[in-house]
Amino acid sequence: MKQSTYKHINLEALREQIGENLTIEQEFLELFSDIVDEFVACLEKEFPNQNWPKLYDATHKIKPNITLFGIYHLESVIEELETNFRLEKDLEKIDQMIITVLNAFKEIKKEVEMELNCIVNG
Repeated sequence: MKQSTYKHINLEALREQIGENLTIEQEFLELFSDIVDEFVACLEKEFPNQNWPKLYDATHKIKPNITLFGIYHLESVIEELETNFRLEKDLEKIDQMIITVLNAFKEIKKEVEMELNCIVNG
């Protein structure tokens, strides 16, 4: 599928790392899909509980994947969330950032699934 059809993901960086190996690309996409699910679940569960250490860990874990999957528009938000969770500061700004991130990740998940579907179905 052409990159222009995606609003959020850009697989150029991933493909530079792995070449044109669709099997490896599929594995990366499946792993990323799982990581997205874990991240979203953590945000939804731990943010209401204000569990800043778990939120920091989840954000720290997803951060390198944001760059690898070309989700450049979220890089600064993820970095800011990571810092705020780690330092437990600027917590009044986190609500809106989490809404933005959750909405984006719902769309990102769909795009990853579309790309996986293209690989699986040729």
